[in-house]
Amino acid sequence: MAKIVITNPSITINSVDLKDHIAQVTINTSVNEIQTTAFGSTAVTRAAGLLDSSIQLSFMQDYAASNVEQTIYPLIGQTTTIVVKPVTGTTTSTNPAYSMSVLVTEWSPINGAVGELVTADVTWPVDGLITKSTA
Repeated sequence: MAKIVITNPSITINSVDLKDHIAQVTINTSVNEIQTTAFGSTAVTRAAGLLDSSIQLSFMQDYAASNVEQTIYPLIGQTTTIVVKPVTGTTTSTNPAYSMSVLVTEWSPINGAVGELVTADVTWPVDGLITKSTA
């Protein structure tokens, strides 16, 4: 089985390709644990509850047209679509596309110290399900 070193993913936010301004991406999905243990049980039983997902992104800030700030700032408090693929190129079973609607809940337009790169690290909740496409 092939190993993947992420060097050239596809990351579009609100249909804008921002991969060249993102240093890290993480998609997280978990399921709420619901206890179903009843009287007389001798062990805890559980059922799966609702899915809860989020995406973490580490941006390198850019204020130019069609770049980071002009794409993200107007989306604060809004939902938008993000599509992430491990490798730029055609969507296939070995290069799936993960599409999601996210709520842009936070943004840091300026974050940096003297001599450092201006960055923005965010975690946005997914609104609904993540769709995985393989074709």
